[in-house]
Amino acid sequence: MKRPYSLIAFMGLGFLLGLATMNLFQMHTLDRLYRVQHQLTNQIIDKDIKLERLNDSIKKNNTVFVKDIKIHLNFEGNLLLKDMIEDNIRFFLSDLVGKELADIDGEMIYKILNNRIVEIENKNINLSINYLIISETINISVNARVIDS
Repeated sequence: MKRPYSLIAFMGLGFLLGLATMNLFQMHTLDRLYRVQHQLTNQIIDKDIKLERLNDSIKKNNTVFVKDIKIHLNFEGNLLLKDMIEDNIRFFLSDLVGKELADIDGEMIYKILNNRIVEIENKNINLSINYLIISETINISVNARVIDS
């Protein structure tokens, strides 16, 4: 009779020691995660404050910045390839977001993209611009066609 009680007691003691050991290892991870969360929260608060100040400054100075780029792509073909072409065009224009409208040179954008040949998935694709509208949102219409090699 004494033996089963001692066996249960040892199993209970082993279970409690195992829980304590796991807790020690997990507490280190949880503490690290709490610190990372706290740092990220502080970074977000700092960015929000800077963004608010920037927006106030923009409103006071009446300066206009580019906020978005809209690409209208005319392409007959694979939709996946169309998305890749659009990503490639967005890569060329991504530096324009956040710039002052007065600092953007439309002729340079035209020269960069018009008659450009890009290679995507071993296919040469010729880009030609239909129109380019520069405002808070840059609208660009591009024709893309696969060049037969």
